[in-house]
Amino acid sequence: MSKRAVAIALLSFIGMFDALYLSLKRNAGPIPCHVTHGCTDVLTSRYSEFMGIPLSAFGLFFYVAVFSLAVFEISGAGKTLNWVFWPAAAGVVVSAILVGIQAFALNAYCEYCLLSAILVLSIFLLSPRPWLHKRHQ
Repeated sequence: MSKRAVAIALLSFIGMFDALYLSLKRNAGPIPCHVTHGCTDVLTSRYSEFMGIPLSAFGLFFYVAVFSLAVFEISGAGKTLNWVFWPAAAGVVVSAILVGIQAFALNAYCEYCLLSAILVLSIFLLSPRPWLHKRHQ
């Protein structure tokens, strides 16, 4: 069992709960925010959805996919962890843009969104690099 796969599974599991919580609480009134005090402002802003779909739903899809790949890797179903790098790279870019929007456009921060950005970055840093994988085959 790969420690890398276990770590990615754990991080994506936390991300699934974070994204699911935001998806469920989004339209349920004020979102409790204990550290940053800007969650409701961020999650109800015009930047909180894409084509009518909440960004937390995209995050949930990402985390479920990564979690599934990590669990398949742990179970010995194949080298599925090799598929994590590019979606995680895209996630880092999107997360950076969203943190920038929080900082410069909204002047408000959502602690759940910042947690997600940290999780995505961690998954990216832990994911196997495709060019290294091909060289060793």
